[in-house]
Amino acid sequence: MSEEAQRSSGVTIISVRGEAFVEVAPERATVSIVIAVDGPEKSAVQQRASDARNQCISTIRPMSDAKAGPVTEWTASQLQVWSERPWNADGAQLPPVFHSRSTLDVTFSDLDAVGAWTDTAAAMDGVTIAGIDWKITDLTRQELEGRCSRDAVANAAAKASVYASALGLGDVRPIEISEPAASQPEYGAVSRMVMASAGDPTEFAPKHIRIAVQVNARFEARSAD
Repeated sequence: MSEEAQRSSGVTIISVRGEAFVEVAPERATVSIVIAVDGPEKSAVQQRASDARNQCISTIRPMSDAKAGPVTEWTASQLQVWSERPWNADGAQLPPVFHSRSTLDVTFSDLDAVGAWTDTAAAMDGVTIAGIDWKITDLTRQELEGRCSRDAVANAAAKASVYASALGLGDVRPIEISEPAASQPEYGAVSRMVMASAGDPTEFAPKHIRIAVQVNARFEARSAD
């Protein structure tokens, strides 16, 4: 309907953006570790790196159960070994230095077990905790995205009704619902580490994960007369 036709028919178009969000505690934690060893002898570097990698994996296997946890999934990269010949300040090339690197990603469903395992892993030769990714399950995410989508539409409808009422209009009807360009639900979480007492495992206090949805909506409203 053209603007002129809308005016002549007493129809007013109201365009609004609806928003909704929810915050929930994470359900999964994926710990990423890097095993890196350096040294002048290839065989020694390779052996140290292999030992550290096997030691890490040996702590994961007893905890691994896809349904019961506390570890629901884990992956390990292959061990990589390479060398380089550095130069000193005088421009002379030095003997080769050998490097080894591998990574492990371990997903926990029991978040209370994360601190104790990261403490154990971090104490191993060449192991560094690269990061922890706090997540919710796919099922939970789908459910919450659906809830937020419904709430965002309801929020848009409520806004349109307020505007219509302020203009003395009634009979608000939706004519178009769309998502903003390149829109997708937002979600993410950041954690902080809580210092534990001596002998106690490190505790993590992850922030709640926020899922937010926006929709663009157009409504038509007619005169209340």
